[in-house]
Amino acid sequence: MDNVAITGMGIISSLGQNLEEFNRNFSAGKVVAGPTPWNDQPQFENFWMSLIEGFKPEDWMDARVVRGTATFAQYAIAAAVQAVEDSGIAEFDPLRTAVVVGSALGGVDTIAEDQHNLETEGPEAVSRKFMLKSLANMPAGHIALRWGLHGPQLAISTACASSHDAMGIAARMIQSGEVDVAITGGTDCGTSRLLLSGAGNYGMFTPQPDPYKTCRPFNVERFGVMLGEGAGMFVLERADLARKRGATIHGMLRGYATLADAYHPSSPEPEGKWEQRTMELAIQNAELPGGADDVDAVVAHGTGTPLGDIAELGALNRIYGNRGEPLPVMSPKGNFGHPHGPAGALGLLVGMHSMKQNALMATAGTHHARDLMPEVGNLRVVINEPAPTKIQAFQVNAFGFGGQDSSLVVTQE
Repeated sequence: MDNVAITGMGIISSLGQNLEEFNRNFSAGKVVAGPTPWNDQPQFENFWMSLIEGFKPEDWMDARVVRGTATFAQYAIAAAVQAVEDSGIAEFDPLRTAVVVGSALGGVDTIAEDQHNLETEGPEAVSRKFMLKSLANMPAGHIALRWGLHGPQLAISTACASSHDAMGIAARMIQSGEVDVAITGGTDCGTSRLLLSGAGNYGMFTPQPDPYKTCRPFNVERFGVMLGEGAGMFVLERADLARKRGATIHGMLRGYATLADAYHPSSPEPEGKWEQRTMELAIQNAELPGGADDVDAVVAHGTGTPLGDIAELGALNRIYGNRGEPLPVMSPKGNFGHPHGPAGALGLLVGMHSMKQNALMATAGTHHARDLMPEVGNLRVVINEPAPTKIQAFQVNAFGFGGQDSSLVVTQE
């Protein structure tokens, strides 16, 4: 893909509810890890989440929309408003603009709440807006409604690769000439007792007395994920049209690939061979003159799980491990947790900030190189502080349950 420009970006996250705040906090290495809303109950003791505090949906949408939407949709709308404002597009061509939004969980909090109401109080206690609030396509629907858009409107659900796949599909629509612009990204709300219980029971993380040890990507003492939430939204645009109107182009979405592990419902193929192939195809799709040698940094999926980190590091080393100068790599999930569907979108925002700063942001949770996994091999996992690195092209990964492997390659204009 050589004609897909990123002209708008927006974010709602635990690290910040706008790009300036998010970037500032990430540069400073801030970690948001706090107790769950139910931490006073024995079964949730020492479980930690990275939750968004102080979000006011009425700042971004009118009261009627607030009443008719679940939190995951509100996050997406707020981030989309930011992205559209950032793009400088005053008016969309309604038939030439797509909306493609990814979500792994949809309205899980609404579903859990109304199921409880049904079982304890009866059918009358179920919200009359249950369907409108719980359906996974509602973020895209409300974004299209807000700007009066009639182009393709899609909801993508590929677990933790959802936002990457949404963006990749949107970019292909632009590349093919089907549309000129797309509002795209991912969103999820993690404040569900049901979700926390299921993740804990499945062994996705281990309760820790120290919240800052909950998620430690690439550390020998890693215990699993820290649940998070949020939304990352983008405006993608046909590059020639963006230049014609004098838009600020933050970067170019050059490469995208998605494949299936077809190995296990939750565990990656141990050697990461399909993750590797996905990354290779994304690099090929980007048509970089030097191929993988032109990639200057990687924002890894890096969940901090025992098996996931090993597989991804194996894949990365087979692609990048033969360089004389080790490739800098980082994972952002130690800072804001694992937000599920928007994981890739938030990782992309970290990469965009790193590219602008010419410094790859640091991986939280590790202070000493001796504590990094031996599987890091001939890679440079950035810790403690951002690493000065001229970044003209970077790769960002998103891998999910069900064997969902997705990768993007982004370059400067």
